[in-house]
Amino acid sequence: MEFIVRTIGNAAGLWLAVVLLDGMSVPGAPSTLLMIANLLVVGLVLALVNSLVKPVARFVAFPLYVLTFGLFALVVNGAMLLLTSRITDALVGVGAEAGVALGLHVGSFGTAVIGSLVISVVSSLIVSVLGPKEE
Repeated sequence: MEFIVRTIGNAAGLWLAVVLLDGMSVPGAPSTLLMIANLLVVGLVLALVNSLVKPVARFVAFPLYVLTFGLFALVVNGAMLLLTSRITDALVGVGAEAGVALGLHVGSFGTAVIGSLVISVVSSLIVSVLGPKEE
């Protein structure tokens, strides 16, 4: 259940980041429903990247986390968003037959860092509201 809520939070954060930042874009979707489907797929890929690749990146970069008092997390988050962009750019042809253009394009590393900040804030808000409650 938590993974589904994270995917929804990532999709909402991606939507806001695409709206706010010029360097981020999703392939043109003819309808709002197709854009939501695209954002959910990209949010799922981002959730998978964050749960599988990010722990390894944190472990490898631990000395840099310590030296920068945790600010290196911005670089790692931006790198995870760029990796998601590269993975989903490969998915563009996958949904073409079904009429759903899948993918995310991030123009630069700076855009990825700012976009990851937006996505993190929105996703954490949605997960805190919709996520499982601990007693």
